[in-house]
Amino acid sequence: MTVRQPPDRGDFAVEPRSIDLRDYWLIIRRRWVLVLGLTLIGAAGGLGYAHVAGSAYSATAQVVVMPLTQGPLSPPPTQSNLQVNMSTEQAVAQSPLVVGQAARLLHDQSAMLQAATAKRLTVSVPANTLTTSDVLQITWQAATPQAAQAGADAFAQAYLFSRHRELAGQIATLRTALTAQVASLERQIARVIAQQSNVSSGSPAHQNLSVRLDELTAQASTANSQLASLPTYNDSGGTFIGAALPVKPSGLGKKAILVVGALLGLLVGLVVAFVRDAFDDRVRDPAELERKAGAPTLAVLTRAETTLQQGRGGGGRRAGPAIAIAASPDGRAAEAVRALRATLVAVAARQSLRTVLVAGADASISSSRIAAELGVALAESGRRVLIMAADMRGSSLPQIFDLPGNPGLSNLLADDGDPTVPAQLAELIRQPRQAGGVTLPGGVARRLSVLTSGPPMAHAPSILGSDALHRLLQGQRDAYEFVVLDSPPAIVAADVFSLAGQVDGVIVLAREARTRGRAVEDLCRRLGQVGTPLIGCVFIGTANIGRHRQRPDGPLPVVSPYGAAPERDPASQAGRVAPSAGTHPSPAPPDDEVPRTSGGLAKRPS
Repeated sequence: MTVRQPPDRGDFAVEPRSIDLRDYWLIIRRRWVLVLGLTLIGAAGGLGYAHVAGSAYSATAQVVVMPLTQGPLSPPPTQSNLQVNMSTEQAVAQSPLVVGQAARLLHDQSAMLQAATAKRLTVSVPANTLTTSDVLQITWQAATPQAAQAGADAFAQAYLFSRHRELAGQIATLRTALTAQVASLERQIARVIAQQSNVSSGSPAHQNLSVRLDELTAQASTANSQLASLPTYNDSGGTFIGAALPVKPSGLGKKAILVVGALLGLLVGLVVAFVRDAFDDRVRDPAELERKAGAPTLAVLTRAETTLQQGRGGGGRRAGPAIAIAASPDGRAAEAVRALRATLVAVAARQSLRTVLVAGADASISSSRIAAELGVALAESGRRVLIMAADMRGSSLPQIFDLPGNPGLSNLLADDGDPTVPAQLAELIRQPRQAGGVTLPGGVARRLSVLTSGPPMAHAPSILGSDALHRLLQGQRDAYEFVVLDSPPAIVAADVFSLAGQVDGVIVLAREARTRGRAVEDLCRRLGQVGTPLIGCVFIGTANIGRHRQRPDGPLPVVSPYGAAPERDPASQAGRVAPSAGTHPSPAPPDDEVPRTSGGLAKRPS
């Protein structure tokens, strides 16, 4: 058995991946539920926070801090010692001593107020570019305007009270020191006077005592003067400027918090969506399928719908997936299948492909349905087609064409005789009258033949890779223009690779948002190892096919990546006028009137 070499596809090159704004929009559209959900969660969180936090009002009282009072024994005041360290005063204004005094003014518990200061109390020093600022701004936040005003005033007054106590203590200490100094000087004066009375006037001793007495008298006079001036010192500590009553809440309102929460939720949703999409390996569009497979996308099809067929008892029974060309020949789905047919015909004419295997990359795809679609479309165009159910693990071709599943292909392959014997084929190859519960036109039914899979068989990969199947396919190359085989999913069974070595080419199927890119890559790589040409891929979308067809960077299914080739029309072959657009093709002439072509005559099997 000779292995066919892959065709030269030098004219097809997968474009390098580039991300543009459209790609970002597609990611958001795919993950819109996640993004919307997180946005709503963020909005709900913002609304809940606004409800729990409630409205907050802020009031600010000011204190103009005065320098420390200089005592009479201190040096003359200068500009440097008249200034106050405002950083120290900021700390003092928030000290436990001040908080305790404010609690007494507000008639509140000191511990509770101390716990609230971290969130509700702000002490700042406004910037002043001309001179050093000596103003403390004390801001208090509360649930009501009145409470905010009362709190700011209470803390400002408590700070001033603390500073007044500090200055009053300094003055009291100075008064005590001056009083003791005056009393000591008076005692010394009394002793000097007593000593002076005991010496003779005019003596040197008397003169020395007179000088000493003058010195002590001057010191006592100075101390008395300083002591008398202490009541004039300012011990208030500063000037209090009360807080104004706030008229509107401070910070963000409920609507603003709601908007901020929604924006944060949207941002988180976008980040999560892009991260999930980056780690999501599922195939999303035809362009991505081309990149994974390294082959062109032949067509974009839609998912099939299951139809019901009336049974003998009056009940409905499943008739398999609907075949678009039979069920709705003028619909967009049927046109997509015809696009696949046109591309396959162009490739087959160029590469001499007669036997084609349809293989799904995963279990979510029915290769039987696509094989049936393709077979009916080829028969509609005037070609004699054999659809072979090579899926020994559950082909749905019998249900699609309403044919008995047994006997079938497995009977031929398991038989010791020659599977190409006409008598055996005549018994097993059948011509269906309907597809997907819809009656086929007479000409299509005459040109279409189906070989079902037959009973399940053990060691299917070994038998499918045997010479018996090879001889069977070679015998049908002269009887049919196309032989289309279905297969089990490549991810489930190894039958695909046994079948791939027996055919001229393989069409890989991938389903939108279900098929993994790694599964497509593995399938195409193993097909390359087998040496089977990869004709291309079919993208099965979950929605409108036009959404993918209109992508500027995606493939157009009606254009062959291998070069255009005219497709035959059954009416033009018979010398008749082709049907007008939008109408179903007229029945083709009898089988013996179908002319031969360069691809060979489709002979009717005996």
